[in-house]
Amino acid sequence: MTVVAPSRDSLLHIAQQLPASPQVLMQLNELLTDVNSGLDDVANLLRRDTGLAARIIRISNSAVFGMGGGIATVEEAVNRVGYAEIYRLTGIAAAVQMAEHSLNFYGITGPQLRDHTLVTAMMAEALATRAGAPARVAYTVALLRSTGKLVVDRYLKKFIPAAKPFLFSRNPRLLAWEESVLGSNNAEIAQQILTAWRFPQSVISPVRNQYSTSLPADENRPTAQIVQLACTVAYDGGFGLHGEREEWSIADEDLRSIGLDSAMVAESREEAVNSFELLKSSL
Repeated sequence: MTVVAPSRDSLLHIAQQLPASPQVLMQLNELLTDVNSGLDDVANLLRRDTGLAARIIRISNSAVFGMGGGIATVEEAVNRVGYAEIYRLTGIAAAVQMAEHSLNFYGITGPQLRDHTLVTAMMAEALATRAGAPARVAYTVALLRSTGKLVVDRYLKKFIPAAKPFLFSRNPRLLAWEESVLGSNNAEIAQQILTAWRFPQSVISPVRNQYSTSLPADENRPTAQIVQLACTVAYDGGFGLHGEREEWSIADEDLRSIGLDSAMVAESREEAVNSFELLKSSL
């Protein structure tokens, strides 16, 4: 039977049902890189999404940000956390918001998706910092890499509810299962969604190539390698998602090519997991 991939319009219609936090994150990045913007502009942006704002306030009181409680408004969070940390804080809140529902066709619970996303993003940020790569970009890619799965799960629920879930299919590989039921895969679909949301290629390309074994030799290659490495380390540490570990193989020469070694990876893993443990009680 021929499987026809969903149209771009149908995917975008499904994506409109997702929380707006990824678009807020993109707008926040633009504000933070605009020398003419100030903390008031940031607070005004974050207040537009009341659900996201509430999470930002709660998480800003966690031990990770060293505030010790007492923050009650977005303005206070922005002013006390500051420019250096507000993007990281908003990314955490966005990840929690995006993982409110389970991905039933993937066999992934909301908490599993949330924990994986946060640990992987913190890992990617730590690895990129040690490698001298753009840490905010790597952090963003890791936060958004499962966007395609969110859309696929909702699409299948609405249009192909009889599809056999991944864990009950005969496909041992995630991408093969997606192709068999949808004619496309989550990375390709994420590319379409993030393009429509006007994310830069520095984010879109690594998300699209998150499973690729032959990465393009361009300026976005190091970020893609760092995110693949972060996913591998997170998976091996108990924070993985079903069916993905087989897609990555990180050799020592891959580490050297992005300026990392095994000691740096171990340090990044410890840093990310420790930060996540401090954060858990506020999620």
